[in-house]
Amino acid sequence: MSSTDLRTRLQRLRAHKQRPSQPAAPPVARPARAARRATDLPGERVETPLGVYQRIETSYAFDFAHGPKCLADLFAHAPATAARLARDEALAAADLRALAFIDTETTGLAGGAGTLVFLVGVGACEAGRFVLRQYFLIDPGEEPALLTALVNDLAPRTGWVTFNGRAFDLPLIETRLTLNRQRGALGQRPHLDLLMPARRLYRGRLPSCSLGDIERHVFHIQREDDDVPGWLIPQLYADYLRTGDPREMRRVIYHNTVDILSMVTLAAHLMDVFATPLGPAGAVGGGRTRAPARPETAPTLPHPVPEDLLRLACWHDDNGRPAEAEAAFKAALAGKLKLPDRERGLARLAALLKRQARRAEAVPVWEQLASFTLDDPTPFVELAKYYEWHARDLGRAQTWTQRALALVKGWDSGWRRDATAALLTRRLERVAAKLAH
Repeated sequence: MSSTDLRTRLQRLRAHKQRPSQPAAPPVARPARAARRATDLPGERVETPLGVYQRIETSYAFDFAHGPKCLADLFAHAPATAARLARDEALAAADLRALAFIDTETTGLAGGAGTLVFLVGVGACEAGRFVLRQYFLIDPGEEPALLTALVNDLAPRTGWVTFNGRAFDLPLIETRLTLNRQRGALGQRPHLDLLMPARRLYRGRLPSCSLGDIERHVFHIQREDDDVPGWLIPQLYADYLRTGDPREMRRVIYHNTVDILSMVTLAAHLMDVFATPLGPAGAVGGGRTRAPARPETAPTLPHPVPEDLLRLACWHDDNGRPAEAEAAFKAALAGKLKLPDRERGLARLAALLKRQARRAEAVPVWEQLASFTLDDPTPFVELAKYYEWHARDLGRAQTWTQRALALVKGWDSGWRRDATAALLTRRLERVAAKLAH
């Protein structure tokens, strides 16, 4: 390009920049949209010096049933059970009626500073009832008003109950407070996040451990047609802001309501399972521990099923409670378990007994495992060790080692088969040498 052409282009750009701009069109007033936002939502419009928000308040009696539980079932439990579930000892000193159930609806499911919290549900006990307050963001510009009301509502609560709130809901609320130069300090109070114990109980047993799947498959709760899938909620709020039509927001508010009530039901159920009284032989309901009292008219779930008891046993075992773990393992194994669950329960029980130097009691457990395992030599090897080193029965030690070696030789060829077979061959040779003397 020549210097003349370049100069000509620069002159044209300069002239265009200096050209007087056209006056902006006056903003179009949309009173109909504002009116619909203010009047067609449930609840009441609350005006504050910081702005306006919509508040929806619903009150429930403690005998209100949601699925197989009533609200009173939760509050009949000891706070110590909640503390063990949450692994938060601060909950042991908390009154369960002073906790707040929190659930949010947001403009994005990934979180982050650009994500708005446009609906917050807070359920808590007040004056002998369970009160659910929902704070709805009529317009993003009114966020300070909503956040201030929310912080005031949460101030007297001693802690929180959420479902994935530790990773999502509470950090997002804190982010919005920070961006609005407010402070909630939500992370400084005791917190029971139901997602972790729910996963421990139901992972692998349900399509997912989402609150919706637990509702459908465990509590048999069927939501009304007014419900809306969670993944669609951000788009519905965007549509509401664009059109001013709040009809779909009623469905979102209903979704949030059911989430809060299902969290209460789930919390009560988890505490029922994890506080299951077990006798020394593993009988459900045995021992000195009594189940929490509950209203006679409240619906109930049956005793925990064997799969629940197996998860309970593993939970106790993982947290260093061997007596409770042993009782729960025995209770689970006394029921009907699928073969993989039975194998897992027997293996964990045998390992627990071995850790306590109770190998003689572990022998029948290892024998049960050996009776149906097709590819795991562990129970055969453990029995061989026991008879060689503890019972001093070399004949049986030889027999169990031979059975282990025969099983391993059926594996696919490779280094794993060769290495394991070599170890078992050396064991067999040692036992044979002892028998020869």
